[in-house]
Amino acid sequence: MRRLVGFFSVVLSFALSQAAGAGPPNPVEIIKNFSDFQQIDVVRLLNGDILSERGSLMDFPNGISAQTCFAVPLSAEEAAKRLQLWDPSPHAELKVYAFHPLHMPCELADFQPLDFNNGQKPVRWLVAKMVASTPEKSELNLTRDEAREFAGCLPKRADLPKVSGCWAGLLLSRASAFQQRGLAGVLPYEVAGESVSPAEQLRTMLREQLAVSHEFLPILKKIGLAGNAAEPSLTPFYYWSLFDADYHGTMSLGAVYLLAVGDHFQLVDLEYYVSGNYYTSATLYEVWPVQAGGKSGALVWRGDFFAAPMLRFTKGTERIAYGVLMLQDIKKEIRCIEDEAKTGR
Repeated sequence: MRRLVGFFSVVLSFALSQAAGAGPPNPVEIIKNFSDFQQIDVVRLLNGDILSERGSLMDFPNGISAQTCFAVPLSAEEAAKRLQLWDPSPHAELKVYAFHPLHMPCELADFQPLDFNNGQKPVRWLVAKMVASTPEKSELNLTRDEAREFAGCLPKRADLPKVSGCWAGLLLSRASAFQQRGLAGVLPYEVAGESVSPAEQLRTMLREQLAVSHEFLPILKKIGLAGNAAEPSLTPFYYWSLFDADYHGTMSLGAVYLLAVGDHFQLVDLEYYVSGNYYTSATLYEVWPVQAGGKSGALVWRGDFFAAPMLRFTKGTERIAYGVLMLQDIKKEIRCIEDEAKTGR
């Protein structure tokens, strides 16, 4: 019911402003209408504060979300462009071992930097799980055909160059399908006897956040996450990454979309393939130009949505604890983004 109230408040606010002939609404008021934040002090945000809220508990058993709000001393356009291309790998505290852009169309050479010989325990875990995969059983997010190909590709020992080559082939195949067909080209994971669609996991989570989904309709429609299943009409920044997710080495493929909407910008950072530990994620940004307290900059609202299999076994306090840990990681990442913006890196 609270989500429905939030949705209708957005519609009512817009209708009243149009009826009164009012100018464009203040970005702070817009954020208040669709988000969980009712008190937003732009001056404090421009001075470095970060607002954060755990998302409400979802009916969807695999889903969890969080919201944050912060500001950077950049124009809205520059902040949006930086967010689209942001590389987290220089920040050791984020435990991103590799992050690389992909060409359009992608090619095998894009995955040449993939190297599992970095000595990190989470990466050794990933190599072990890959080597142990069989056509009948795997702890990784694969189709049956991919598991079969892995079993034929890998020796039953940790030959790291061979492991890298096998992963590169899988990632190239999935990235190529996504570049050609968008979310319609994303193969489901065939996990424990069931088929899991990353695209449907994302759509289900967004349907539970009606006010947020309504606010982001301009970009969600263009990338195939709302409305009909038309071909995407935005060209994103494509990437692959290798990182530590809850002490497990994880490979992912992602795309970051950017859309100018009037005087502000919307972005969606979409992980359409994740090797394990969770199924998929989407990070939504809305970036506005602001001035307050003699300072100017970009006001950023951020919403994170994760779908993970272990969440279905959590309830109440335990799920809230997951949300707290998730927010800690998000705020750590935002601090890195803020530091880069302040230093001009």
